[in-house]
Amino acid sequence: MKSVCNISSQMFRVLCLALLVCATVIHIVQAAPDSKGTDFWLAYPGNYSGGPALTLFVTGDVNTSGTVSGPSFASIPFTVTAGTVTTVVLPSTLDIQNSDVVENKGIHVTALNEVTVYGLSRITATTDAYLGLPTDILGTDYIILGYMNVNVVNGTEFGLVGTVNGTTVTITPSVTTGPRVAGVPYNITLDQGQTYLLRCTASDPADLSGTFVTSTAPIGVFGGHQCANIPRGYVYCDHIVEMLPPTTAWGQSFVTVPLKTRLRGDTCRILASTNSTAITINGGLVATINRGQYYEAIIATASKIDANHPVLVAQYSNSSSWDGVTSDPFMMLIPPYEQFLAGYTVTTPATGFGLNFINVVAPIAAVGSIMLDGVAIPPASFSAIGASGFSGAQLTVTLGSHNLGGTLPFGAFVYGFDSYDSYGYPGGQSLAPVATVTSIALAPKNATNPVNTQHCVTATVRDQNSNPVVGVRVDFAVTGVNPTTGFANTIANGTAQFCYTGTNAGNDHIVASIGTLSDDANKTWTAGVVDLTPPSCVLTGVIPGPPKQILVTVQDIGSGLSSIVPVTLTNATMSVAPFTVGTTSAVLVTATKINQALSATIVLRSTDVAGNSVVCDPVYTTISADVPQEFTLGANYPNPFNP
Repeated sequence: MKSVCNISSQMFRVLCLALLVCATVIHIVQAAPDSKGTDFWLAYPGNYSGGPALTLFVTGDVNTSGTVSGPSFASIPFTVTAGTVTTVVLPSTLDIQNSDVVENKGIHVTALNEVTVYGLSRITATTDAYLGLPTDILGTDYIILGYMNVNVVNGTEFGLVGTVNGTTVTITPSVTTGPRVAGVPYNITLDQGQTYLLRCTASDPADLSGTFVTSTAPIGVFGGHQCANIPRGYVYCDHIVEMLPPTTAWGQSFVTVPLKTRLRGDTCRILASTNSTAITINGGLVATINRGQYYEAIIATASKIDANHPVLVAQYSNSSSWDGVTSDPFMMLIPPYEQFLAGYTVTTPATGFGLNFINVVAPIAAVGSIMLDGVAIPPASFSAIGASGFSGAQLTVTLGSHNLGGTLPFGAFVYGFDSYDSYGYPGGQSLAPVATVTSIALAPKNATNPVNTQHCVTATVRDQNSNPVVGVRVDFAVTGVNPTTGFANTIANGTAQFCYTGTNAGNDHIVASIGTLSDDANKTWTAGVVDLTPPSCVLTGVIPGPPKQILVTVQDIGSGLSSIVPVTLTNATMSVAPFTVGTTSAVLVTATKINQALSATIVLRSTDVAGNSVVCDPVYTTISADVPQEFTLGANYPNPFNP
């Protein structure tokens, strides 16, 4: 808050800014975009045949209420108790079976407080689930990921739902589908709540994966297959579906854990958004692909996947004949680990699945602190994922809802099996625009503090145009004499701050990272007396001019000066005499008025190496003002010349 006061006398008239800022670090919390929201537009791309049981599972961190509505069915109210799951049953007629037709089958979920929504489409022996994405993170650029036709049930498909009336959607199919020719864009128009399905029934290897979808307003997009056999040559088929994130939320670094009970591994697909995308698995280059192409492989061990450009990754459960165990296909997106959350409430279907599991992927530092339903998951349940810095666990859970939480972000993946049936979905994820991040810079690079004081570093995150990127999670890791970890989300100016207190003398190394991008800094902690005194600021001279100049002396006799910066600089320029960080000598600051006919306001902030900071009292007079010799610029407000 800012206030302005005038001081009058026969000799001078002073315009000053009365602003005091205490030397306390203020953290601005920026909520990262994620899978929680208060508004969702969803749909159900067609299952194997008409009439599936369609269910929404809704959960929240606080008690809330809401409605589920749509253009083709009556509104359904619901309430949610914090930490539990509410089931909403929908009409089976919302299952979309008509290809290349715009219909009114959208589903609108609204809530008073943020909720997470999961969709389940169930027919005995052909079931899958998806994580619903809220309207505020939907985008306008997508690439479809689903699965191929293998001449058993040919039904590779994707679905769309509109959120804004009059949205033009441009679709460039990857394979010819009826009158829609491969590689030839065509347009459709969607109003809010309208849906569109494109299903290709052409023979093996027809696959709508790699189809490009762009729109003039945000839309919801779903990829999958009516009933997929995975991989080619194995039975039986199962419905697969996931709600796809826009390309801005794709990532470059992933960790996967095999599905529990499976004996020969899982199918994995990696879809590229950029030409010349190099993909490595466990450090080895496996493919280089272009935009809209995918790499498919069987992965049998916990693995780390990296790419030099943003990609979308899905883990597929294979058909039951693949290894002869109780199972069948499902599709489950794997978020990049920079999109993990620190808590989840998830659920199994109420009935129909005798085997239910949760895979947890966590930083090694978090192992032992992650809770499942209020009980710490034993460290022995986790196994290291190579040299990735992550560990994975395969947990068997009971039917119903489950709560997971931890001190650091981690991944949670929910799935289950029954006789020739399955389901799977990610428990949630951040949807920050990590694909747009091109640089991260950490400051200060070097600093020295006495032990038992706080040190803060700031990471600045920018895109390829040097614009700040908002809402991205930055991970911080400190190694050395004061090891610790933490994370923060970038705020409006693209910065994320991390602070910690060093209790041991010596050196620390601080690394800030977003996926594979990182920057570092060094910190030295010294033993001895703790410096709690901020620098001093004294008005030492006035040069009448023109131009009129004010001279201020800044000094710190403790840990030494670190920085002198303007908080307010109106109608004036400011120069600081050169000094070395850590100096205890006096430093001269000269403020020069620009327009002598106007008053000037200059407010300085000086900070010492120990982190003590002070906002110096304002000075600055009109052109005709004379400042008496006894006028002193101190660190406390008001001064003797303020009434």
